[in-house]
Amino acid sequence: MWASELRRLSGALLPALLLALPAIPSGAFDGAEVELLGSSISRTGAPANFGFPLDSPDLVTNDDSETLIGPHDDHEDATFLRDQLYRNDERVNASRSFGGSGTARGSIEAGHSISVSTGYADAGSNELGGFAEAYAGFLGSSTASAVSSMKIEKRITISPGDSGLAAGDLVTGLRWVFDGDGTLEVGGKSYPNTSASSAAVAIDLDILRGPTGTCGDFDCPHGAIAVLASLSTGLGFQDADPALPAGVTALVSRHDSWSASNNTGDLKAGAVFESGSETVDVGLPITDEDATIMRVEGVHTGAAPLDLDDIEFEANVGETLTVTMDLDVYAVVQGRGYGESDFFGSFDGHVEDPLARGLVFESSVPVPEPGASAAAALAAALLALGRMRSTRRA
Repeated sequence: MWASELRRLSGALLPALLLALPAIPSGAFDGAEVELLGSSISRTGAPANFGFPLDSPDLVTNDDSETLIGPHDDHEDATFLRDQLYRNDERVNASRSFGGSGTARGSIEAGHSISVSTGYADAGSNELGGFAEAYAGFLGSSTASAVSSMKIEKRITISPGDSGLAAGDLVTGLRWVFDGDGTLEVGGKSYPNTSASSAAVAIDLDILRGPTGTCGDFDCPHGAIAVLASLSTGLGFQDADPALPAGVTALVSRHDSWSASNNTGDLKAGAVFESGSETVDVGLPITDEDATIMRVEGVHTGAAPLDLDDIEFEANVGETLTVTMDLDVYAVVQGRGYGESDFFGSFDGHVEDPLARGLVFESSVPVPEPGASAAAALAAALLALGRMRSTRRA
């Protein structure tokens, strides 16, 4: 998914994003994984990368670093890089702790920046959430980036239960129900300032038939793929020279890319395999000079452009499905401004049989006790409400 995102990003933002790209996964696993990356500029010895804490027992690797970049007024500045990988057989950040939110936005010095990356992944409840913010403020130019990558992988075996069906019988009309939503926000200063910021999200779902992506002991004439679905959305701000036609001093645009397919050739509501991409301008043309611009856009899997609440598929009784869910959020800023991608309570899914035939869907990862997931969701909702009520940026 990262290659497609890179092609859409303005050249000015590529260096910052490349610093934050997560490593390609080494292979399949059964459980949950969260990788947090960030880049910011601050005083030496005072890192400005925040988020999920280092003292988590799920921490696998920590490659944080500090690089001196020279004097700044009465002190020395440094670039701080954050690179932390967390992994667990069941869930990472089970309490859904947001972690540190960083310095109060209005107190950031000119030329400094902050990065916030945090998230959680629960392979038992099939829930992912993430947040990324890169903030340079409006007092002076700086750079920052943040990436939060969440992933779960598990196996679901279709057992006959009391359906009366036998191993190997084909079951049609199964559905994977999923839901993902959040907000993208960017801000910057129009010409003559140098300002470019971006916030983006990528949501991916893969369901493969058979324990290792093959059909196993049962025949599957439509191939090993049961469901593939993806949605990526990016919101970008860029200053512009008003000497160009129309006298525009800044641009805000949104790019969406989506695709969905299954092994029946028939999606929800009779739609066929669908995919596409589009780029649109957001808001009215910006023609004022030295203006502070902020834009917010919502993203939801059930709304345009993906317009899907569930995807139909088929599989055999006794078959084991491999389910992989990915949520990647990132933010980048260069110059003045900020980017924020907030999907901290956003992506979940489950398999269901709308015909209620008595099938049993056995998960390879224990499902949380009743009430535990709801309590965590309530805590995340209260945290989000607190963030919305907090004082906005200076």
